[in-house]
Amino acid sequence: MPLIAFRENVDERRFRRLARLLQGIQTDMQRESAELRRSAERMTESAAFSLAAMENGDNPERMAAKIDTLTRNLAMNRMRQVSLQQQLSILDRTRARLSRILPSHRA
Repeated sequence: MPLIAFRENVDERRFRRLARLLQGIQTDMQRESAELRRSAERMTESAAFSLAAMENGDNPERMAAKIDTLTRNLAMNRMRQVSLQQQLSILDRTRARLSRILPSHRA
């Protein structure tokens, strides 16, 4: 086997492994992002019910504390979602570059 063909074969195997690894990471990140969205929906609903309960005079101090906690948790959730979107963007760009390097990885 000529040296050039050997190098291309080695490169092909490496990039194939890299593509599989990137796909696995992307799948994990998408799963986490979906769970964060579901969690945010539950926290938003809970905050709305707590606010209604507080307005109806149901233990206003406790409800206010609960709403504050939910607000902080929602903010942290949103920051994590933004971080995941940035990471997914990096993965997308990396995968696009990978497809330009080797023809077998073109989508």
